[in-house]
Amino acid sequence: MLVARAVASVLAGHGVSCVFGVLGDGNLPIVDPLVHEYGARYVAAAREDGAVLMADGYARAGGRLGIATVTHGPALTNAVTALTEAARARTPMLLVAADTAPGDLRNPQAIDQEDVVRPTGAGVQWLHSAESAARDVVTAIGRAFTERRPIVLNVPTSLLGLEAGEPAGTFREDRTPMPGPRDDQVASAAEMLAAAERPVIVAGRGAVGARDALVALAERAGALLATTLKAKGLFAGEPYDVGVCGGFASTPGRELIRRSDLLLAVGAGLNTFTTDGGRMLAGDPVIVHNDVRPEAFGRWTPVDLRVLGDAGAFAAMLAEAAAPKTGWRTGEVARRLSEYEYGDDYPDGSDETGLDPHTVVAALERLVPRERTVIVEGGHAALSEPSRGLSVPDPSGFVFPVNFGSIGLGLATAIGAATARPERVALAVTGDGALMMNLAELDTAVRVGARLVVVVMNDGAFGYEYHNMLHRGMDTGLSLIPRPDFAAVARAFGATAVTVRTPDELDELKGLVADPAGPVLVDVRLTRAVRTRWFAEHENGLDPAEPDYRPRYR
Repeated sequence: MLVARAVASVLAGHGVSCVFGVLGDGNLPIVDPLVHEYGARYVAAAREDGAVLMADGYARAGGRLGIATVTHGPALTNAVTALTEAARARTPMLLVAADTAPGDLRNPQAIDQEDVVRPTGAGVQWLHSAESAARDVVTAIGRAFTERRPIVLNVPTSLLGLEAGEPAGTFREDRTPMPGPRDDQVASAAEMLAAAERPVIVAGRGAVGARDALVALAERAGALLATTLKAKGLFAGEPYDVGVCGGFASTPGRELIRRSDLLLAVGAGLNTFTTDGGRMLAGDPVIVHNDVRPEAFGRWTPVDLRVLGDAGAFAAMLAEAAAPKTGWRTGEVARRLSEYEYGDDYPDGSDETGLDPHTVVAALERLVPRERTVIVEGGHAALSEPSRGLSVPDPSGFVFPVNFGSIGLGLATAIGAATARPERVALAVTGDGALMMNLAELDTAVRVGARLVVVVMNDGAFGYEYHNMLHRGMDTGLSLIPRPDFAAVARAFGATAVTVRTPDELDELKGLVADPAGPVLVDVRLTRAVRTRWFAEHENGLDPAEPDYRPRYR
């Protein structure tokens, strides 16, 4: 077996059934047998960064290894931003990258690929020799899982046609059970919980497997349930779920958490986003922090008690030790949470120039089926309010490709998410500036028939910069960029598309977005007279509790 086929064989042996990529002379000897001999699906992206983003979205939404492949040199450099995003999201992913033959100085695509990858935070695994080829691929897959990050499998093209060594075994992700917390730590936590009247449990990604135990603990202790942004949806359906804790909290969630006297963080980093720069700690709560990583304690927020150990075991032990209390769990709190709907707490600011972005998000929440995957995008209107106002059925239903602070990553990530979970409608909310950065991947979405609704928050500007410049008294002209007719462009690609300018036209979308057979693009024209609540609060320094707070310009 030649090395190229051996690489494909090992990937197939690990259950790889879908690979995203851009072909080149360096990687086609691997892709061809992977598809034609081992039956993998190949999704051809328009660009290399798109391929990596698709694999990232596939892994995040599907909970399995994402695979992308590119050829050498500029193909890899094109993927650097996407690799950085995936690394910061801690996505287990493999990028199979061809490399030019060592010492081939005449090849214009030659570059030190390990030096290219290093700053992204991804790892590099070399295919060292023909003899070690199969073992090297297994090692790369194992590293992706154990290191929880993308690994670039660097494959020198000079090895592809050589005879491979003996087949390797397969990597099995047998996670070592985490130790339970110490009894004295649980006892201390139980004492603090007994003294609290308004406790809140905040669960992060590290607590996703402990959902049932945390729900039982909250019921016994009279606690509200909340999550970090990346664990959004963990407590969906629970009557005392207040949603996200942090800058993207709902109105009742923000007010209730700010009044808490004990915050129990489980598998959550307590970073500045989760605490909203300290605003969520306005009630000066006692903080108990449970995590399996000692380095997580005190990194962002000082705490009163550190509890090292498995989240599920801690929650179960604490529920047994805690005294039963009513706490937050009153009829009044339950009524307030059940009656709240995003968008009810401010008037619609739509005008003759376009729609209020909050109104758009409220409509999407009503119209798109709840069994969905939501993918947000960086920018003024595509990030904060969709993250705040769009519910998801579970944490895998929320994909946040903004860990590197970049825009232009949402569409390709959404294609990967839609591919991983075709039974769910994928809802991607993007901006007009962001969409222009990866518009070519709309063709990919059409070719693969993705069940994808792309909502373009189109204000004819780089919205974040527009509102920043306006707030600073600067000339906003530099931020204004007229856009093409996105609906016409989408239809040219083969997608279904409409343009929406009024609230009535928003309400007419239900039949279009309820069960799409392929990509649907909705070009939503926004007014620039409304800034999002998040922008008003965080960039303009306004507090929604203040009487003069207005998201709309006066």
